[in-house]
Amino acid sequence: MKDLDKNDLEVAGTRGFYRPSGRVSFDAGVAMIAAAMKQARAAGLADLVVNIHGLTGFEPLEVFRRYEMATKWVESAGAAMRVAWVLRPDLIDRQKIGVVIAQNRGADGEVFGSEAEALAWLDARGASDHARRPTDPSHRVG
Repeated sequence: MKDLDKNDLEVAGTRGFYRPSGRVSFDAGVAMIAAAMKQARAAGLADLVVNIHGLTGFEPLEVFRRYEMATKWVESAGAAMRVAWVLRPDLIDRQKIGVVIAQNRGADGEVFGSEAEALAWLDARGASDHARRPTDPSHRVG
């Protein structure tokens, strides 16, 4: 399992970006994302974009695995941070059951097929005007 390197979480204003890549198991991927969420929460970020387009090694999830993932999301991100998930279309459940489970437990988040859609959603929800997609590596947590 790849450990979260402090440079993996990019920060722009009050928004974080986590874009892991590589071949991982479902459990390893969930652990990586949970670590990034905890790091973003500890940094006091308002928003987190989790883009997993670069992760491979797992199949679309059954309901129970979505429940596991959503529960870990709530534990890691808390209720104060908005999380925008960017997933490959084959991983997005039509009914968004993982999002519903997380929202029922107090999380604020949504799932999207592209980062542009995720950013538009976050911006519409009142994200900081200063939060922009980071392009300078000096804007990393650490």
